[in-house]
Amino acid sequence: MRPWFLAFVVTLTTVGIPAFTASQKTTIHVDDDATPGGNGTARAPYNNLPEAVAAANAISGAVVIKVEPGDYGLAEPLVIERSLELRGSTEQVDSDDPWPTGEVAVGTGTRIFATNPLGSQSLIVIGRRDRGVLNGVRISGFVFEGAATSIEALFTRVQNYWVADNIFRAPALFGLQSIASSGLVTGNHFSGVGTGAIFNGGYPASPSTVDFTGNRSVRNNLGGVLLDGASIDIPELGDELNAIVRGNDLSDNNGNPNQSFGLRVFILRRDLGAPGDSQSSSRISALVQGNRIDGNRIGITIDAGFPYRRVGATCDTRVYSGDINLRLAGNTLTGSLLTPALVTFTRNVAALNPSTLAQWQYLHFATFVISDSDGTLGDAWIDHPHSDPFLGPCPGDAAHELLGNVLVYNGSVLPNGRNF
Repeated sequence: MRPWFLAFVVTLTTVGIPAFTASQKTTIHVDDDATPGGNGTARAPYNNLPEAVAAANAISGAVVIKVEPGDYGLAEPLVIERSLELRGSTEQVDSDDPWPTGEVAVGTGTRIFATNPLGSQSLIVIGRRDRGVLNGVRISGFVFEGAATSIEALFTRVQNYWVADNIFRAPALFGLQSIASSGLVTGNHFSGVGTGAIFNGGYPASPSTVDFTGNRSVRNNLGGVLLDGASIDIPELGDELNAIVRGNDLSDNNGNPNQSFGLRVFILRRDLGAPGDSQSSSRISALVQGNRIDGNRIGITIDAGFPYRRVGATCDTRVYSGDINLRLAGNTLTGSLLTPALVTFTRNVAALNPSTLAQWQYLHFATFVISDSDGTLGDAWIDHPHSDPFLGPCPGDAAHELLGNVLVYNGSVLPNGRNF
């Protein structure tokens, strides 16, 4: 048993994920080789997942949906709106290092895939359609293959979830996304997607406290793991994320020639016209410990996210701000193709290409506090201007106004400036 898993078991108990004991649970069986018309028993399993989930919805007690090896196509999202355990049979081949391999042991693969691989259909959507908070969902032992512009597992307003020992594969846009949700993600393999895992902020009724431990998120087109302080795609103004990113392999994410990353931490994204587009600030507190971050375009990016200045001819009247409190310890950051780290108070691409500042503004009166006793970010590119360098047609761009941002590194307030 891997050391991180022992620690995870302890954590699992403390966060209150319900234990499904034999006396409490009903087991629903699924086997793609079964005869149609089954009833979910071991003798007559369902042969598809939607029927099994529908049956679970009719049961008041704890439910485990046990899925045999096979291929399970979905023409529309599988929606989970109740507490349950969805348990596949996939076992990964062991390796000599601490992380999952993404290689499926012969005869164990339990694959969930989109029947239209070119579409935008999410595979599994976890959360209540009435916008209430769902509690206690476990998903383990699957191979996910989502559509090209989709999310393979989307959690919204879910507390005490656990996602363990799955494989997230191409061609999906995102492997896992967690919005206003709290839980544990451990022992998974992400590769070939846009970004492996994304964690978004929450609000008091449905906070975001996440633990991303012992995963391998590698060779993705855009990034390994992303921490976003704000909620997205929901009207609630979730503005806080607390995260642990510990003991992961976040390597070789370099498919995008400019901005691919191992780890990215940013303030927010709330597009004009989308739910919650009045939000302009958030805060993130994260421990990043014991990760391997090797061979990415940029190892670690810390930035504003999407602080729109204007979209087309429409000026964004918001003034963006926020706080990031980041503690780094025991990470290995090597082999970055562009720079080991980027720290900027605007969007990452605007820092790398200032000609795009007509679209992206800088944060105002934001504070980034970085504790890095190992000096991992000692060679970071830093973009921390005293005043806004851009003048433009929007009302807020008439002058080079004072930005007032503060960057604290290992207890010292760094001066304004740009070192690249």
